[in-house]
Amino acid sequence: MKNLYIYAVLLSLLGTNCSDKFLDRNSLTGISNETFWLTEEDAVMGLTSCYDGLQNNYLYNGGPWEKGFAMMDNLTDNGGHFNWDGWMAGYDIANGIHTPTSSLIGNFWSACYEVINRCNTLISRIDNIEMDASKREIMKAEAITIRSLMYINLTMTYNDVPFIREELTMENADQPKTERAVIVEEIARDLKTVLEVLPITPEQRGQITRGAALAVLGRLALYNEMWDEAISAYKAIVDLGIYGLYSDYTRLFTQSAESSNEIIFGVRFEGPGLKEGSSFAAHWDSPLEAENGSLDLANDFYCVDGKPIDESDLYIEGPNDLKNDRPDPIRYENRDPRLKATLFVPGMKWGNNNAEFYGGAAPSRSTVYVFKYFNPLQSSNDSWDSGQDFYVIRYAEVLLSLAEALLEKGGYSESELFSYINQVRERADMPKVEDVEGTGLPTDELRSIIRHERRVETAFEGLRLFDLYRWKELKSAVDRIEAERGLYSNIGTYFLYEKRNYRGEQEYIWPIPQAEVDANKNMEQHHLWK
Repeated sequence: MKNLYIYAVLLSLLGTNCSDKFLDRNSLTGISNETFWLTEEDAVMGLTSCYDGLQNNYLYNGGPWEKGFAMMDNLTDNGGHFNWDGWMAGYDIANGIHTPTSSLIGNFWSACYEVINRCNTLISRIDNIEMDASKREIMKAEAITIRSLMYINLTMTYNDVPFIREELTMENADQPKTERAVIVEEIARDLKTVLEVLPITPEQRGQITRGAALAVLGRLALYNEMWDEAISAYKAIVDLGIYGLYSDYTRLFTQSAESSNEIIFGVRFEGPGLKEGSSFAAHWDSPLEAENGSLDLANDFYCVDGKPIDESDLYIEGPNDLKNDRPDPIRYENRDPRLKATLFVPGMKWGNNNAEFYGGAAPSRSTVYVFKYFNPLQSSNDSWDSGQDFYVIRYAEVLLSLAEALLEKGGYSESELFSYINQVRERADMPKVEDVEGTGLPTDELRSIIRHERRVETAFEGLRLFDLYRWKELKSAVDRIEAERGLYSNIGTYFLYEKRNYRGEQEYIWPIPQAEVDANKNMEQHHLWK
C-alpha cells in the first residue's frame, strides 16, 4: 500500500486542478494538509477535489487509449479492441490474457484509491474547521457517498481489497486486504447514515443528493444479491417522486439532457475551450476511429414489434451481409430506436456534410461503432475537451434494477415488475412486455427479458462488465464474440477480430496489481493469481 501513500501525498487535495469547476475554486497546488483545512473555503476546495477525482481517465473520463467506464464495455460482448495490437488499455482483459502487471489492472486500482484517500482526508479533517454544522455534515455525506462508489468498483473487480477509512501515512501504508463481505456491510451502513443528511435536490448540477446515495446503495445491494436492501433503496428513489425518464432517448446522451431529472448521479464536465472537459467520446471527425461495437450487441436490439431479429417478420437481412465489408443498411431498419442511439451502423450519416460511412475503412470487421455520447457535429478538437457529462446512474437503471431485485427475491407482483420494465420500453417506443411476451411468465424467461432490456438500454455506460461478472455469464459472452469472429474468417486477415480466451473462475476476479504486492508486506495476491 506504499504506492497508495505516494498517490495520496502527490494527488490527494494537493495538486489537482478541480477540472469540473464543480464549485469554481482555485487550484490546491502547493498547499499541504497541515496548513490547509482551516476555513470553510478550504473545506469546499477539499470536497471539490473529491469530485474532481471521479474525472480520472480510468474512471468516468478517458479517451481511446485509457479505459474509463464509458468504454469499459469494450472488455465485454458489447464491443472490442479488434486488432489494436495491444496499445489500448484493457485489450488484454478483453482477450483473456491479462496478468497482475497489466496497465488497466494497476491504473484502475490507483484511480479508485486516489479518490478514496481524498474523501478520507476530508472526512477526518473537516470536523476541525469552524463552519456551519449542517454544511459540514452534508459535505461529509457527499464524500462518504463518493467513497462508497469507489469501493463498489473495487470489490466488483478485485473482490477482497484494503478497506481504508482514514488518511494514509507512512505508518499505516501497508494495509492488508479485507473480505469483500465485510466491506459491503460497512459501506451499506455508511450510506444509510447519510440519507437524511443529504439534500433531496442539488444546489447545482453534479452535487450528491439523497437520491444519488440511495442509488449507490441500491447498486451495492444488487451487485451483492442483497435483494431486500436493493428493493428498499430503489423504491425509496421512486417514492421521492422527483425522477423520471427523459422523453427522447436519442437525445439523452447529449448536453441538452444533462440537467434532466433522469440523471441521478453524473460526473460534471465543462467545455470546450476551458481545458475542463471530457474526452470519453473523442473522435477524429469520423466514427470509424471511435471505439468498436460488436455485431452481437447490434443484433440484440429487437425489431419495433418487440421480437428478436430471428423471429420478427420486420427484419430484412440484406443480400450482401457478411459477404463483404459494405453490409446492407436495410438490416438496421425497423429496429429498436435505441440501436442507432447506441451504435453507429452502416447507412448512418456523420458530420455537417452528411457523409455516409459503411465500415469498410474502419479498424474492425464488426462494421458497427460506439455512437452513444458521440457528437457527429462536434469538431475533432472539441471532442477532446467536451462539456458532456458522464451519467454514473440514471433513473432507467434504477427501474430495471428494481425489477431484477423483485424477480430474484421472489414473491413479486408480475404487474408491478412489468410496470418498471414497461416504463423503459415505452420511452423507447417499444411494446410492453405483456403485449409481446405475454403474462404468467416463468422466472427464467423474465430473467432473460430483464437482462436483455438492461443490455440494450445501458450499453456503454460501464455496467455490462460488472453484470457479466455477477451473473457468471462471461463464458457465454466470450463464446458469442468468438462465433462472431468466425463469421469473417473468409474475408481476409486484415483487421480481423482478435481471439478471446476464457480461463475459468480466474476471469471473474482481477489480480491485485503486482506493484502493490511488491511494495506492501501485508498484501497477498488472490489465490487464483498466485
